[in-house]
Amino acid sequence: MDKEIKNKAKNARRGAKGSLTRAMNVTNELIEASRSKSEVKQAFEELRRAHEGLVMKREEFTMLLDDEEFEEAEKWMQVCASEYVAFTMRYHDYIKKIDEDKSKQNVSDSVVGESSEENNEESNDSQRSNNLIEQSTVPNENNHPSTMQNPEMIQHSPSSAKPFTVKHEKAKLPVFTGDVRQYFIFKSDFKHAVEAQYSERDTLTVLRSCLSSEPAKLIEGISSDLNAAWKYLDQNYGDPRIVSDTITLDLERFRSIQPGEDHRFCQLVNLVRRSYNILKEIKRPQDMDNTHVISLIERKMSEDDLR
Repeated sequence: MDKEIKNKAKNARRGAKGSLTRAMNVTNELIEASRSKSEVKQAFEELRRAHEGLVMKREEFTMLLDDEEFEEAEKWMQVCASEYVAFTMRYHDYIKKIDEDKSKQNVSDSVVGESSEENNEESNDSQRSNNLIEQSTVPNENNHPSTMQNPEMIQHSPSSAKPFTVKHEKAKLPVFTGDVRQYFIFKSDFKHAVEAQYSERDTLTVLRSCLSSEPAKLIEGISSDLNAAWKYLDQNYGDPRIVSDTITLDLERFRSIQPGEDHRFCQLVNLVRRSYNILKEIKRPQDMDNTHVISLIERKMSEDDLR
């Protein structure tokens, strides 16, 4: 009976994956055909709903699995999540390109309008100049007309230079491997780069793809509550005291510098600077700026370095 229920849930998950694939293909065809923004957005909305359906079916299926089967199901879902995230980024790039093209077109239309007005003004100025020239024509000694032109009447059409643009490589998503020293920076970068662009559920999907296996296990079973996911991660990696203790341990483990090891002095300097920056990020710079840590750093230096 349990096997039958499990197979039924697995088939439901497979059907949800098929719906997601079809929705992704439809949206991709619209993008390839350079269809309108409204059409592509409507298709992507269907794609987003299909992804939500897959996540729900995946949750129902994994509740029936043992640990080994769960790991296999997670790998399968990770592949699906990566495909969805990659396509979502492509969709946002396409929408952004449409908006940029529209903005450029508006600027171009504005420039054309201004150019037309300038041409009209130049035409009027030219007509006035011709009238003045005719009025200023006087006979010379040979009774031939001589034209006197005022330099101020000469018109110079302004030249407009095209703006210089530089294309740069897209920033990669941050990845967290479980190092408590990097957690606060990872969280800050992720919120800045991802949360402002995606819905809460999509953001959670992206978050899973940015975690290595160990941190990812902490948020297993959380399908839509992004705050709960951050809470679990904060509890395990976001305690400033643990970060401070880890940094102090790094300094204690650093082997004392021997005479002639100038390169290791540079390594110590970099370690101290990096450690201080991390503590400053978590609002605990005082954990390094004290006599205990300063004495510890001095003990790692050679006599030549202390002179």
